[in-house]
Amino acid sequence: MCTSDAEVNSHLFLHCKTAANLWNTFFCLLRVHWVIPKTTRGMLNSWKGIGRRESEEDWWEMIPACIWWTLWKERNARGFEDKFNNTQKIKMNCLSLLYFWCKEDRVGDIELFGDFIGKLYNHLV
Repeated sequence: MCTSDAEVNSHLFLHCKTAANLWNTFFCLLRVHWVIPKTTRGMLNSWKGIGRRESEEDWWEMIPACIWWTLWKERNARGFEDKFNNTQKIKMNCLSLLYFWCKEDRVGDIELFGDFIGKLYNHLV
């Protein structure tokens, strides 16, 4: 997607500039300081429980899948449709997708998108 390295899953989903930027968006929102593991398997293994406190939230487990789905769709749009979204649009697509998934699964008491972002940000307080 970023054309700076071979398109292997660890680069595409974790280490390319676009992927790292997307992960860092969530790390900042959740106030997590973390180094991205070398492999996607390592990411999934490390993700379990990172930053969780007393309140268990199902949305937490959706974040890696949401990021990876967003990156995969962006990759396909660039490769097959010649469409390129900027970084802010990719971030908004990912956050909107997570919001949609949480509303569809009725995770928590989420009505408005702004409340959802606030809930993400306040999760670790």
